[in-house]
Amino acid sequence: MHSTTIAPSWRVPSLIGTPLILLGALMQPAIAAAEPDEREPAEIYRQVCSYCHASEYGVGPDTITMAVPEAGREAWSTHIRGVVRNGRAAMPAFRDAKISDAELDALAEALARGDFAEPEAGEE
Repeated sequence: MHSTTIAPSWRVPSLIGTPLILLGALMQPAIAAAEPDEREPAEIYRQVCSYCHASEYGVGPDTITMAVPEAGREAWSTHIRGVVRNGRAAMPAFRDAKISDAELDALAEALARGDFAEPEAGEE
């Protein structure tokens, strides 16, 4: 007859748990890679701002996309950050769950540079 060795009951959880722990450890890089990175300013503008600020909608001023002279860019960026975080008139406040601080900094700088300015007639 064959002798069958049965693991003691106290070892069964460790026999099951060890592979699960190893699997979880191996998946950590994949899970971390799946988390979204910071979005580019153009993507943020398209996803969040353009619904109101694109000229075809006319809800919010499309002048936010106009370039600001270099001497005033820092002040304009600071103003944009304040309005985005705190809201103003019809504009709601956007918390960091919607736009992270790093994304907001990049967006404000891009807006101040005029990165999203629409070309003027005949300029295309």
